[in-house]
Amino acid sequence: MVLNRGDICLVNFNPSKGGEMGKLRPAIIMSDAEENSVLNTCIVVPLSTVIEKDALPYRYTITKRDKLQYDSDACINEIRALSKIRIKEKLSSLSKKEMEIIQKALCKILL
Repeated sequence: MVLNRGDICLVNFNPSKGGEMGKLRPAIIMSDAEENSVLNTCIVVPLSTVIEKDALPYRYTITKRDKLQYDSDACINEIRALSKIRIKEKLSSLSKKEMEIIQKALCKILL
């Protein structure tokens, strides 16, 4: 499967440790296609169906679309690198505007 930045894919986050997000859930691919074609891991932001209003830069709501069945929060502060074998299927993609918002929020958290 070709993985592109902004794709929303179903990812197996188990086993989780401590307060990490777990279970099979959608996640946004943050690494680009070139990195994903070379590396055995990719960078993802998990999604949660627990919506928290006005929670930027930590969370951003993604509306349901295509195979993404529920409105979901992108849990930007939960960003992580995972083995690509954890990625199961593509559900949808984000718009360019949505990716810009998430990238800016990530920069606020990291800087």
